[in-house]
Amino acid sequence: MLLLSHVAEPLANTGVVLIAAMTLIGLIVFTVSRDVAVFLVDAGLLFEEFFFRIQRLVVPAFAFLTFYSLLIILFASAYHILSQYTGKPHFYVGGSPQVLSFSESIYFSIVSISTVGYGDIVPHSSVARLLASIEVVCGFMLLLFGVSELLEYTRERREEDGKPRRPPRR
Repeated sequence: MLLLSHVAEPLANTGVVLIAAMTLIGLIVFTVSRDVAVFLVDAGLLFEEFFFRIQRLVVPAFAFLTFYSLLIILFASAYHILSQYTGKPHFYVGGSPQVLSFSESIYFSIVSISTVGYGDIVPHSSVARLLASIEVVCGFMLLLFGVSELLEYTRERREEDGKPRRPPRR
């Protein structure tokens, strides 16, 4: 660009080149402005429809996440109590037996219920393995039933929206 300015400056007045460039840019913007406006209106309508649909799922999704969080906290409390108040080690952390802090118990509960299982915290005793297994099954069942209920809720709402509204009975 700098080289072009050194070459073009002797050939033309810099002000005229600037005005010509700005006119060209203005013509390009004017030519595509209708397409840009149509695109923005279409995008706005899509977002409006998306947020309208999501709005109907806020309550059931919140209920699902609340119950999921409650399960995580309940199992984390059980892991913490088992780890803190019994004599033998129930968990291996980093390959060595350790007592779990509550934050480690929450972490282990989240990793277990989501069936990720990183392996950095491992249940060692039969009781800890049984608890972790129950949590995995509960998490899996909650996920299945939760998604099923969300889908059922949206289906019912869609059917309600499709039917004509009846006046309330007196």
